[in-house]
Amino acid sequence: MKKVVTALDLLASAVEMSNLINNRVENIYKTGAGFLFKFTSGFMTITKFRASLTGVIPEKSHEGAETLRGLFRGEKLVKVYMPRFDRILELEFVSGKIIIELIEPFNIVSVRDGKIVWLLHSYRGRDRELKPGLSYVYPPAAFIDIFTADVNAIEKAIDPGDVKKSLVRRLGTGPELAEELIARAGSSPRALAETLKIIVDQIRIGKIEPTVCIKENIPVTVLPIRLTAIQCDELKQFTHFWEALDYYFSPMELGSTLIQETQELIQRRKKLETTIAELEKKIPEYKKEASLLKTTAHKLLMYKSEIEDALRGYETSIRVVYVNKRVKIELPDGTVVELEKDIPVGRQISRMFEHAKELEEKANKAAQVVEKLRRDLAKLEEEIHRAEEKVKSSVKIVVKRAWFEKFRWSITTGKRPIIGGRDASQNETIVRKYLREHYLFFHADIPGASVVVMPPSEDPLELLQTAQFAAAYSKAWKIGIHSIDVYYVRGEQVSKHAPAGQYLARGSFMIYGKREYIRHVRLELAVGCRKDGDIYRVVAAPPKSAQLLADRYVIISPGGVEKSKLGRELAKKWGGCSLEEIVAAIPGPSQIAEEGRGSPLSWEEVERVFATW
Repeated sequence: MKKVVTALDLLASAVEMSNLINNRVENIYKTGAGFLFKFTSGFMTITKFRASLTGVIPEKSHEGAETLRGLFRGEKLVKVYMPRFDRILELEFVSGKIIIELIEPFNIVSVRDGKIVWLLHSYRGRDRELKPGLSYVYPPAAFIDIFTADVNAIEKAIDPGDVKKSLVRRLGTGPELAEELIARAGSSPRALAETLKIIVDQIRIGKIEPTVCIKENIPVTVLPIRLTAIQCDELKQFTHFWEALDYYFSPMELGSTLIQETQELIQRRKKLETTIAELEKKIPEYKKEASLLKTTAHKLLMYKSEIEDALRGYETSIRVVYVNKRVKIELPDGTVVELEKDIPVGRQISRMFEHAKELEEKANKAAQVVEKLRRDLAKLEEEIHRAEEKVKSSVKIVVKRAWFEKFRWSITTGKRPIIGGRDASQNETIVRKYLREHYLFFHADIPGASVVVMPPSEDPLELLQTAQFAAAYSKAWKIGIHSIDVYYVRGEQVSKHAPAGQYLARGSFMIYGKREYIRHVRLELAVGCRKDGDIYRVVAAPPKSAQLLADRYVIISPGGVEKSKLGRELAKKWGGCSLEEIVAAIPGPSQIAEEGRGSPLSWEEVERVFATW
């Protein structure tokens, strides 16, 4: 079963990761299995198992990624490449590079001007040393580089007497690709070299057939080519290789996270189980010893007078053997007992009964302790289960976003679509690409507000709802104003062309002609959470539209609770919806005015509303 990507896998992954070139790093997170990079238009995961694009977002934290984030947040990705045919990948940015070594020991190294500035693990081996401040040196090459070697060089590396071993050890194909090559090309070194070169060249230009091999319902390997050599119960095909890697490696990464998250609990469980086992072993021993003592004491009590006479030297049925300060006596039934020579027999019998009682009490107390420990163990098992479920439930699937979801978006009660800019750049995009001449342009009457656009409407309620949306996402909310005027104009009245001698800043526009005002618009916004199958979405809407979009929602207004704190409260209450997205939907410090539940339109219906744009 494959435990880490091969060089061929990494090549296919690198080709797909190149789609993020010219994207900027928005954030970097630490996950249980490695690191998660958030780019402008996608996510990238780096773990000891793989480096690839991903649509699976596990539980993540800023802690542990501070330095890496500080070095590369905001940086533009300019190149993704493998320096040779090996499990080494480089992400090149404007100011430096990240080198990912998926060979043992797994490492991530940040390099600037050839010097190491950060790395996951310091390392010292025979051939190189890695630590901050030193020049970065690649691991020694273990294989012939298929990227630079021609067919003749590859052919020479293949021993006709053991072609599979040559492919694996000299060319770094891995056993699965080696078997696939032999199945396709036979045992001729020349044919194998040509076939290998063809496969690598096809992968480099993006011709892939992502495949997961499944045996007995368990995925056993993943490759970027269609398999013919390996016998599989099912061959699962994917459109993108990163989807196949997600399918195959996500359970391993989740398992790695679970081990880390539950390690302390599991150690406590092991100690409890060991203690319980030891006590359960001792309980019957205590009981057996107590029973034996009581039986012996009863026999001694029965023959007490004869024993005392025998010890004085009289003839009785008791046989006496003196051994130093102790006495061995044999009772008529053959039982042999050792007694103290100078201590009265009666006192010794009493001591036996007392010791037997103590052992019985020990057994009872041990049983009580075992019962308590079993309760503790059951609670611990529940705690481990909750920890595991927390990790599992924290995994989110990245949803393929509809075009309007990159903006602030909503709908009116009349099912008319609304979009708004999240920043000055999006304001520009909306006006340039989505504002038609007869569409309506809304803007709060204050600098620093979202541009909000909707198709033409004369319905006063829809105009008010769109004005509310524009007012909410304006600076008025952040400074605590509770109402503000909002104006709207037709698209043909909006221009990016400034009068002669003037300059328009990014996100600013010239408005020509008469503005229509909606006065004293109250700052209120509905923020909610909806579930579409396995997908959770955060939505924002004018209060009257909330029921059309959200399963659960709150209506908020400017207040004293910081958006991050309110976001955490709502994320905990709702479950499923991303904390990050909830916080992004809240305009600023707020207070909850009302809570509600809706009967939202299906996501297909929402998409149909925006399809009319």
